[in-house]
Amino acid sequence: MKLGLGLVAVVVGIIVAIAAAAFVHAADAEPLNELGEEIYTWAPRGWIPATIGQLVSLGGVLLAMGGITLAFIYDRPMTWARAALGATLFVGLMTILFGVVPNQYLTITQADLEWTPQKIFVTIPPWLVLSNEISVSFEALKDMLLQGYMITMLIGVPVFIWWWQGHQQRKDEPKPPPVSAYGRPMEVGR
Repeated sequence: MKLGLGLVAVVVGIIVAIAAAAFVHAADAEPLNELGEEIYTWAPRGWIPATIGQLVSLGGVLLAMGGITLAFIYDRPMTWARAALGATLFVGLMTILFGVVPNQYLTITQADLEWTPQKIFVTIPPWLVLSNEISVSFEALKDMLLQGYMITMLIGVPVFIWWWQGHQQRKDEPKPPPVSAYGRPMEVGR
């Protein structure tokens, strides 16, 4: 059951990832080729459709990774081959979380949204800062959001892993026998 479901998730994830990547290519392409002919007329242009396509493609990749995990690793006896496959999937996921996602965020904010030091996000009222003029630029906002994401991931990933390992151990523990209102163990099933 898990093998079949996992393999279906892998196939669907790969198809979604490839189709969305083709859509992103068309959405990011120039409207005219070298000969002046219009190309990819079926695809909407701009950074918003391209970003949505990238998110869908990322979802397909994560679905395929989850399918591999379900089909070959989850709830099976651990072997060296399964451990190596799990480690490869983990490194791939951490590369996505700590490399690909921040890179794409920076690309969108710097290139498409043009969050530069010259654009002011907010100016703090002078009466709050002893009559000084202090403003926060969009570049500072971009950096604060990115650092907030990175700190959340740096704390969240180990906490989730710790919780999941404890979850597995709690699942294997035997249940305590039921106790009557008088504090004596009850025999169930007689």
